[in-house]
Amino acid sequence: MFNVSDSHHFRKTIAGMGMVLAPIALLAGMVIHPARKDDVGAQLAVVADNLDAWYLAHLLVLVSIVLAVPAILGLMHMLREREIAAGNVGGALALVGLIATTGVVAIDGFVGWQAAQGGADSAAMTALFERVTESSGVVIPFFVVSLALGLVVLALGLYRARAVQSWMAAFVAVAAVCLAIAGPLYSDVLSIVGAAFLFVGLGSIGRHVLRETDADWEHTPDYEDFRPLAGMR
Repeated sequence: MFNVSDSHHFRKTIAGMGMVLAPIALLAGMVIHPARKDDVGAQLAVVADNLDAWYLAHLLVLVSIVLAVPAILGLMHMLREREIAAGNVGGALALVGLIATTGVVAIDGFVGWQAAQGGADSAAMTALFERVTESSGVVIPFFVVSLALGLVVLALGLYRARAVQSWMAAFVAVAAVCLAIAGPLYSDVLSIVGAAFLFVGLGSIGRHVLRETDADWEHTPDYEDFRPLAGMR
């Protein structure tokens, strides 16, 4: 399957697997993730009651981010002959957003996990977690906009290039919007909905990539039986 001696086939396989596995890890993390609160003290109380789930959820999200890197590079590759600007701009924005997301997830997940451990001074830990999360707040709007915008641009490029079925591109774009607004709204439902849309949309693209020939991967053809979305001919 991997055939590491064939660079073209290997890159296709890694990109396709990233597209399939990254949304699975993200969806699992969002489902496991304990309830999010906009109050630091209330959030640490939730973490203290769900230490294992909090740790595992953030670990799964970090795994998803790692797997998303080859997935994004794969989407850029699919646009390297048609809609080149969308591939380059969207991919760059998405990758920058992923890098910023890594830091935010690590801070929110593992600092919060440590702060909620039993035996610590709860007032001091609450103050520490609040200072840490507030300091990371400078980068949060940037990574949310960058990652979401990057995915939307990539999705639009894939649609315009007819490289995937129209609903696949639409699902990726919807997922990006849902995930972008879920954080500021502290919405667990929107997080799960966004991850589910990404699982269906990006996962379907990944399965298509894994099934297609190496020749099609090198020169992405029009998606067979492509049907444009209503109002976007």
